[in-house]
Amino acid sequence: MYINRMLVLGMTLALVSFPMFTDWLARDYTAWERYYVVWLLVILFSWWGNRSRHPDEL
Repeated sequence: MYINRMLVLGMTLALVSFPMFTDWLARDYTAWERYYVVWLLVILFSWWGNRSRHPDEL
């Protein structure tokens, strides 16, 4: 089974930077857009990781 290198890199970066993200999210509760920025980054990373796959490979 082929492991996507970008997926491994992204997961490693996410694990390393998780404490920074939690502090950033919990710092100020009036910044409601922070949660949407995080989800937008998750969606964009998922799209970018799967953009080269053909529909019949899924």
